[in-house]
Amino acid sequence: MKYRQSGMPDEGMWETFFDTQKILQSLQVTHKIKKFIDIGCGYGTFLIPASKMISGIAIGIDLDREYLKLCDKRVSKDNIHNVQLVNGDISNNNDTSLDLLKGADYVSLFNILHCEEPLELMKCASSLLVDGGKIGVIHWKQEETPRGPSFDIRPSPESIMKWGEHGGLQVVKQIDLPPYHFGILFKK
Repeated sequence: MKYRQSGMPDEGMWETFFDTQKILQSLQVTHKIKKFIDIGCGYGTFLIPASKMISGIAIGIDLDREYLKLCDKRVSKDNIHNVQLVNGDISNNNDTSLDLLKGADYVSLFNILHCEEPLELMKCASSLLVDGGKIGVIHWKQEETPRGPSFDIRPSPESIMKWGEHGGLQVVKQIDLPPYHFGILFKK
């Protein structure tokens, strides 16, 4: 699947845009989760805090090996043992190494649905879930922000909710995540 570049800032700047703990709690990342998948995990901004909030394994997947190397350094530095990193594309049905992603309780799609095929990504993410599993989405608001993709490729909450419904999901809630983001929680 093709992902549009949105000018990912350096790790230090990126981390200032989020209250990761609050976002994860608001989107119901809890100790009940046994398999958490972070698609497009990047630096591990959400993957690492989520790994400390769940009872099972946290799997980060990314196409970019450099981000995975940086994430792996953070995992090692923090001595985290329930994180697994995967270099791959969830839309590649022929990649058997992605089989470990199936049966997830939770999939995060954080700042990634500006890709070229967001409906396809949503369907792929939904296919990884067990019945009753959840997908958490956050994305940049459609207003002036210090970073983020251009306005012409930023999805609206309404578009994301439609993609989720087409992917066999129900909207649980939509939330505001000031100052720059919104969130949507789906359930399969």
